[in-house]
Amino acid sequence: MQNLILDIQASFMQKRAYQTCSLILRSAAEMFDTRGYLGTSLQDVVAGTPVSKGALYFHFPTKADLAVAILREQHTLWSDVVSQLRWQKRAILVLFELSFHVAELFRDDVIVRASARLAYEGAPVASSTPPLFDGWATVIEELLLEAVSQGDARPETQARPVAEFIVAAFAGCERISAAENHRTDLSLRVRTMWDHLLPGLVPDDFLAELGEFVHRVGCDHGVLN
Repeated sequence: MQNLILDIQASFMQKRAYQTCSLILRSAAEMFDTRGYLGTSLQDVVAGTPVSKGALYFHFPTKADLAVAILREQHTLWSDVVSQLRWQKRAILVLFELSFHVAELFRDDVIVRASARLAYEGAPVASSTPPLFDGWATVIEELLLEAVSQGDARPETQARPVAEFIVAAFAGCERISAAENHRTDLSLRVRTMWDHLLPGLVPDDFLAELGEFVHRVGCDHGVLN
């Protein structure tokens, strides 16, 4: 009986610790998203939450620890979304779906936004985690190589440079949408991005079909015109 009680207590403590960590990370993400790394203090993170300073310091002794945790949590974001989309057999379709899914996450998930802002700003802790944009480019590069082998991307496609360009174009869309419309039109901007990239990326025979797919997926993700 004593062992059972101890097990229940340990389970309760683990659950409470997880909930506290999650609350701290979300509060920190909100601060990093709105104020940036340099504009955020640990006092900002706990203000307005039921978390004590002691609990904060226990889980995350420094602001850098918080930023690293947020960046690491997002390192596998794009590859995780790809795994969810693998019901699509054609890699090029997975790529299009991926871009719109991530656009929605930027709009709806503060931790996604915070990790990107930390990376955009070159926060002092960024070197402690795998490069965020490099990881995004690697995911896209793998999809492009697969699309070339499937005949859905032009055979002369240089996967890595094109992947890095797509990441840069997406990041530009995200930054402009954030500044001008709080990301409410990000999916529309992503669709416009593909409208301009498709002719140089896919064979002429598939241009109409894949362009129609992009527009249909865009509509599924809230693009209204």
